[in-house]
Amino acid sequence: MLLTRLGVMFQATNPVRELPGLASRAEAVGLDELWMAEDCFLHSGPAAAAAALAVTERLSVGIGLLPVAVRNPAIAAMELATLANLFPDRIRVAFGHGVEAWMRQIGARPPDRIVALEEIVGSVRALLRGETLDVEGRNVTLDAVALDTPPRAVPPILVGTTGRRGVEVAAKVADGVLLPEGASAGAVAWARELLGPDGEIAVYAWMRVEDDGDLAREMVRPLVRARRDEAMYPNLIRLGGVPDEGEIGDDAVDRTAVAGTPQECAEAVARLAAAGASTVAVLPVGDGLAEQVERFATDVAPLLRG
Repeated sequence: MLLTRLGVMFQATNPVRELPGLASRAEAVGLDELWMAEDCFLHSGPAAAAAALAVTERLSVGIGLLPVAVRNPAIAAMELATLANLFPDRIRVAFGHGVEAWMRQIGARPPDRIVALEEIVGSVRALLRGETLDVEGRNVTLDAVALDTPPRAVPPILVGTTGRRGVEVAAKVADGVLLPEGASAGAVAWARELLGPDGEIAVYAWMRVEDDGDLAREMVRPLVRARRDEAMYPNLIRLGGVPDEGEIGDDAVDRTAVAGTPQECAEAVARLAAAGASTVAVLPVGDGLAEQVERFATDVAPLLRG
């Protein structure tokens, strides 16, 4: 029986007014988690998470990811503690660098992104544990700062990354990593080796379920091609065995997405789980968001959960 948690990812480009309905539906069909991004300049991650938590009772909600460059660790910890106190054991968050172009656009790109990541994530996590901090770092200055009401259930803090140094920061100061869509089982195994046996690995995965598996793969293929051509996450492309140029074959789609018939989708999720994924959150591709969530929960999940 699969122990990996199953979830859905609400993309920031979707109208945020649709989020509460998706959260309610995800819980009703038995999914474990709902994740959402905070992209410039669309909507706030913590505010959106609060809306999803407020209309559900069991569903875990993840924010992935929050850019460290625009987060004072004391304020970020206060926001997350508020959510954790209101909704115990139901919130998790991933911090990351943020999209380079956006961080430069708002004048927030730190001189050393890895140092900023380690200092801010480490400080937020310590504050959530109830510690009092005195820090004089390159990106963080705290003078006897502590939360008045730290949460009794401390939310997991992950690092959203695709690089070795980011995973090493996660192993040092966080509870795990979040890998973006396009991550293969090879990428999960690579992250697991660096992270160690105990850390969480949450994975976003493009997903399309169709009775015609070839149709599903055709719908996902342009996303795999675009990810390769934009060269944003070259390590993911390499670990996924995607060819450097030319056509994207079915084998490359199968390695980097959850696409096909229900059985083929279940096999793709199972590969990620076997490689070490703690959570697989699917990003439905194409039209019919609600229908695809329903199909994943009713046609794919039972094949995984025995």
